[in-house]
Amino acid sequence: MAAIVMDGRFVSELLMPEVRRHAAELKERHGCVPVLAAILVGDEPASRQYVRNKRRLVREMGCESRVVELRAEQVTTESLLETISGLNDDPAITGILLQLPLPANVNQFALFDAIAPDKDVDAVGAGAVIGFYRGQWGRFIPCTPRGVLTLLDYYKVPVDGKRAAVIGRSDIAGKPIALILGGRMRNATVTWCHRHTRDLASICREADILVSCVGADVGRAYLITADMVKPGACVIDVGFRRVGPGRFVGDVDFDAVSEVAGWITPNPGGTGPMTVIALMQNLLDAARYQLGLDRIHYSI
Repeated sequence: MAAIVMDGRFVSELLMPEVRRHAAELKERHGCVPVLAAILVGDEPASRQYVRNKRRLVREMGCESRVVELRAEQVTTESLLETISGLNDDPAITGILLQLPLPANVNQFALFDAIAPDKDVDAVGAGAVIGFYRGQWGRFIPCTPRGVLTLLDYYKVPVDGKRAAVIGRSDIAGKPIALILGGRMRNATVTWCHRHTRDLASICREADILVSCVGADVGRAYLITADMVKPGACVIDVGFRRVGPGRFVGDVDFDAVSEVAGWITPNPGGTGPMTVIALMQNLLDAARYQLGLDRIHYSI
């Protein structure tokens, strides 16, 4: 039996009316139109695609956006700290997004921690990490993990007590997903994998929930193939890489794995749309925090 497809486009469309309603409420009751500032360094195609998607949805939700575009060869840690400081001090800016990846010569952790905690909509600073590290929501949940949690909830995937494998350790995807799934909010038993993990396939085959967040060339068409998946498992594909002009693929061989898995995300169309809608949710929460209000609770 083919897997249930966890359609991120469909679920994000279900959430949009709620997001729009809360955005309109901020404007009508408080005179607040949230503004997202995205810092984009370099010309990485996937990054540009993500920023375009985010700007489009920001406009659709009745909010505003600003993109600070910088050339990779010209930036330093110090220059980016100055850019972030200016956005922190600008009362018109509600949320700040530092688009990854960044050039190797900059200290990304210093940049993460420089973002004002109430504007850290990607939840990369130390203040945000403390929350989900301790098994709590805190101010923000990072956008991709928040989107993944929403998909798991909507499709009623059992998580409590299940075995999960998370592949990847980026600060906006693999690392927080592993911490959140294994923490008190979800209570899974997590094996956290990365490029140094030995016998990855055997670990994957034991997982009830498999989340792949690699998004890199691994020397074959897909990192996750059907023989690596436990029958009936939930397979979530966060990886995203460019394989040709205008063509992007994920980590998972969707066609083959969908014949083995119980649930599977398409890519594109799975976690990507959920990441973007989660960013909007975080942006609205940022606006509310700055007004002294609590975060929004959604139906999903």
